[in-house]
Amino acid sequence: MRFIGLDVHRDFCEVAIAEDGELRSAGRVETSPQALELFAASLGSEDEVALEATGVAASIARIIGPHVARVLVAKGQDCRVATEKPRPTASTPARSPGC
Repeated sequence: MRFIGLDVHRDFCEVAIAEDGELRSAGRVETSPQALELFAASLGSEDEVALEATGVAASIARIIGPHVARVLVAKGQDCRVATEKPRPTASTPARSPGC
């Protein structure tokens, strides 16, 4: 199984693929329906795709969805939260090493 991430822009998507513990860039795919359909056909039925919630995200998800196991549409901030270390705030101050 592979995990495919799409950074969605108006005219294209940047594609990243995580497979067997390795992450690699897979270039760009245009956001035209024809280009997205061709891209979707290259994906596997067990692949999982995550893309950024933008104005065209629902259309992209509809095109890709039938070709993969799952499509997740998320706000970019939500995706970063899962990968970043928590930042100190007024209610959760930073701890110094050794505390």
